[in-house]
Amino acid sequence: MSMSGEAGEALGALDTRCIAAIAGVLQRSWPGSATLTPTALNLGASLDHHHAFIAAVQGLCDRGLLAYEALLIGIGGPEVRDAALTARGRAVLQNQSFRAAA
Repeated sequence: MSMSGEAGEALGALDTRCIAAIAGVLQRSWPGSATLTPTALNLGASLDHHHAFIAAVQGLCDRGLLAYEALLIGIGGPEVRDAALTARGRAVLQNQSFRAAA
């Protein structure tokens, strides 16, 4: 599926590095789920990286591409438990040109 059109434009507002990291982990664990943190995804531990991670998770969920059981925000940073791609998310995020650009 191409990233052009509505899906590509919708994802364009999100941090591509976060999206690529999240997509990579969840594609490998599909159809199962995984726990996600910015540190585990090698996104960095700064507050800005945490904000970008949370925005990416929220954006993917709002677009129907990601589902998760819980979003925990604590002193150790954000953690998304039991995250999984939806069928639509898997189709959109497996696009190689998107992952290469991120």
